[in-house]
Amino acid sequence: MTDTSCERIGGLFIELHHRIHRLVDVAMTDAGLSLARAKVLGVLAEHGPVKQASIATILGFAPRSVTDTLDALEREGLATRSSDAHDRRVWLVEITPQGAEALDRALVVKRTTMKTIYGGLDGAEREQLITLLTGIRTHLDSQLEAAHVS
Repeated sequence: MTDTSCERIGGLFIELHHRIHRLVDVAMTDAGLSLARAKVLGVLAEHGPVKQASIATILGFAPRSVTDTLDALEREGLATRSSDAHDRRVWLVEITPQGAEALDRALVVKRTTMKTIYGGLDGAEREQLITLLTGIRTHLDSQLEAAHVS
């Protein structure tokens, strides 16, 4: 009999998450931009210029790790920081043209890697997986909302 316990499912999901994350990160890093750096550049491309503190909030990262990532991106010429004209204590971060190019290259690698990971599933299986994952996320969101309301 197959173990269908929630603990087994959770363990398999976490193990799979770590493997996928590692595979995507290694592929993207080999192409020149780690997954974490690509996420930060993605926020800048979508929302920039943006307050440095907002990046951590948007991504759910620790502020210190965002600072370290931004330091590296700035050193590499992929992002720039400037003080906010309205509040000198606030730093605004913006993606550079080189950063946009690096992000584009990294996203191509990410898409290719995702095809490698999920390409073995047919359309119906992918649709079923999306339905299941979306259902889990919706359930978790409602649990989180209930926990914050009490």
